[in-house]
Amino acid sequence: MKLLYVPCEEGAADPTCRSVLDALGPGVEVIEAVPAGAPRAEPGAALDDLVERTVRQLDGAPYAVYGCGTGGRTGYAWALALVTAGHRHPAHLFASADPGRCDPDDGAGPTGFEEHHEGRRTRSPRLGCPVTVVPGDGVAGAAEGDRTVPWTELVAGPVASLRPVGTEGASREVRVRSIADRMRTVLLAEAGPPLAATVTGDSFREAMAQVAAPVTVVTTRSSDGRPRAFTASAVCSLSADPPLLLVCVNRSGSTHEVFTTADRFLVNVLSHEQAHVARAFARHERAEAEAGLVPLEGGVPGLREVSARFLCTRQDVLPGGDHSILVGRLTDVTLSGATPLLHYQRTWHRPVELSADLPVDRRSALVTLSDALDDLTPAHREVLVETYFRG
Repeated sequence: MKLLYVPCEEGAADPTCRSVLDALGPGVEVIEAVPAGAPRAEPGAALDDLVERTVRQLDGAPYAVYGCGTGGRTGYAWALALVTAGHRHPAHLFASADPGRCDPDDGAGPTGFEEHHEGRRTRSPRLGCPVTVVPGDGVAGAAEGDRTVPWTELVAGPVASLRPVGTEGASREVRVRSIADRMRTVLLAEAGPPLAATVTGDSFREAMAQVAAPVTVVTTRSSDGRPRAFTASAVCSLSADPPLLLVCVNRSGSTHEVFTTADRFLVNVLSHEQAHVARAFARHERAEAEAGLVPLEGGVPGLREVSARFLCTRQDVLPGGDHSILVGRLTDVTLSGATPLLHYQRTWHRPVELSADLPVDRRSALVTLSDALDDLTPAHREVLVETYFRG
């Protein structure tokens, strides 16, 4: 949620409002009416410039308004100008005043446009949002809220007062935290479901590590006749009619040009005993591993003893961010029946057949048990698994 903030008046001290802003915490982005160092403009120009800047900063996102003292009325004019310009209504308007720090009859506002629009606002449609009158600086006996503004005539939503938790003798810090907590609850509730965190390269890779995938080595022959290969992390089916699959090739990789220009390539699906092969072809220096490739289907170099091989002709090359998407049409398929190798959470696994009738805890235990028995023969493994379930 974005919060449009209007200070009490130009150069005025508004310690409680500032402290509340600091205490709102993450999830609330504050946009101030007058950025530090900005010059004071003529009333009409100030509003026009502010609306133009704010529209860019909001970019269609939901927002609320928080005005300190006379800033409550200025915030109303700001929001009304945004709505007139075609933006959505604010989700909420918070108005705060402290007679000890600003004159509620001043009307100038921090940018000088509040007085300019004083007459216009009474003729304008009401804002479709609730108003909460927030306490001022918490001084004993201070009036709470900008009571010079007839909010019920200016907004379509309800008008309420927010009183901080605690007695008049409570510390300022306690009162500020109470106000900020209650404002934050309102703001985040009216912003709707929280947006996903910004996805970085690291968080993307961490998320994709949770997706189990077969391990493949894609091979071809370069224009100079040399076998070339790389371990592919993204290979999947695309179409059954015609039979198409796709392979994602890193644009910065040394094999990018080779594979995006080759007429044919071979997708080698590794067996669960070939983790060392996957490592060899994933290295930057893999010339020795490439030299060990042998001609297979269609004369394209590839790997023996794999779970499957798919011979493809290049159908298309499409852009895909920092990768290119190589679309291949299958012309030959070789299946050995060997159990494939899977990559999951940055390590190697083999699939285990599970019955949907098994309890969840038993299925999880079976996967754990099977992973722990990689070095046993299939016969011994089968005996131990059967013993486990009969016991």
